[in-house]
Amino acid sequence: MNYFELKITEEQRINEFKQITKGVFTEKQAGKLIEMGYFMVPASLTHHGTQSGDLYHHSKLIYLQLKEYTEKLYLEWKNERSPMVVAFLHDLCKADDYVLKDGAYVGNREMLLSGHGEKSVIMALQLFPDLTDEEIMCIRYHMGAYEGQEKWRTLGNAIKNYPNILWVHQADMIASQVWKV
Repeated sequence: MNYFELKITEEQRINEFKQITKGVFTEKQAGKLIEMGYFMVPASLTHHGTQSGDLYHHSKLIYLQLKEYTEKLYLEWKNERSPMVVAFLHDLCKADDYVLKDGAYVGNREMLLSGHGEKSVIMALQLFPDLTDEEIMCIRYHMGAYEGQEKWRTLGNAIKNYPNILWVHQADMIASQVWKV
């Protein structure tokens, strides 16, 4: 059976997350993610990872991919924790974007912040006030050219300063388009 076909509980996702992120994410940070619904919401309502819990699964796959890139391609990060932090927080906005209504996830019509990369950065800074500039830029620009043409200049500037943005985007594309989670 394929891992992605397995239905694991929220508690199993939380325990797995705590094991993977031990020493980087604190119990308090994990608790805040639980409160946000991070381990229950889908990664998307229409594109990829549409099942409950898929935001966590999608983010975990990105972490595993970034870990592999870092080891095999000798990527250099300003902070050793960065692949993990960026992977698990890159889509943090989705914990606020979706709400459960009548047994199905729908768009949250009462959210206060819109956006994707920027919103995820704002939410991530509430969990990790000490995010590095590289972590902030990788979270902010993880969508790559999907940001839209009007953002290409700032995206290009960010990539010149933080080339790992491209690896984060690549890992996101593999997780969402190849593995479909």
